[in-house]
Amino acid sequence: MMWALRAVASQLTRAQSTGVAATYLRNVRTLGGGMNPFLRRNYSDEAKDASASEASKEAFLKKWAEVAPSTLDPPSFASEFAAKSEKPADGAPVPSKLTFNFYLPHEKPYSAAEVDMVLVPAVTGDFGVMPGHVPTAAQLRPGVLTVQEDEGTSKKFFVSSGFAFVHADSTADVCAVEAFPVEDLDAATVEAGLADYTAKLASATSGGDDYEAAAAQIGVEVYSAMNAAITDSK
Repeated sequence: MMWALRAVASQLTRAQSTGVAATYLRNVRTLGGGMNPFLRRNYSDEAKDASASEASKEAFLKKWAEVAPSTLDPPSFASEFAAKSEKPADGAPVPSKLTFNFYLPHEKPYSAAEVDMVLVPAVTGDFGVMPGHVPTAAQLRPGVLTVQEDEGTSKKFFVSSGFAFVHADSTADVCAVEAFPVEDLDAATVEAGLADYTAKLASATSGGDDYEAAAAQIGVEVYSAMNAAITDSK
């Protein structure tokens, strides 16, 4: 199945498309297959996970020492560079604000920002994140990420794909391949793109070309999501 998704992604990089849709299509392969649902995972005990991770790292380094050249240093791990956070003590009060980080390849729209809530578009269903939310990891679908900064102030971004991580200490990270403020989306361009991919899908389906149909279906889904975002913002 994975090779088929990668073949579709390769074909989509050659398609004539613009804006966020093109970025999403180019990165289906990067995310390991955007059409394959990533079930949201809830962590009931982060300490247990950390212990298991540390044991796995030690086991890996032991094997590394057995086969690696003596002149080659052991590898580093992502956990060594990530900011360390402590799990709140039992009975500790829930913070009044959610600490939010929003990462893009070219910028960081939110860095340790205190917000009221974040609405996340996930492949398993949209969900809201507030202080005290259960630890969660979710794959993003093309849709609108809403950041409720405070009462009466919110910002909406159209995200193409990526992942969201909610931690036990009332912090949340969203890593998106690409994102734009919803107000920056051009309605005419989106409508034209949706019509183009809808026509391609109909042609490929009637012609029995499953490969082209799969490619066109992704385009329809992304442009439909952008069209819905524009409509909802009016």
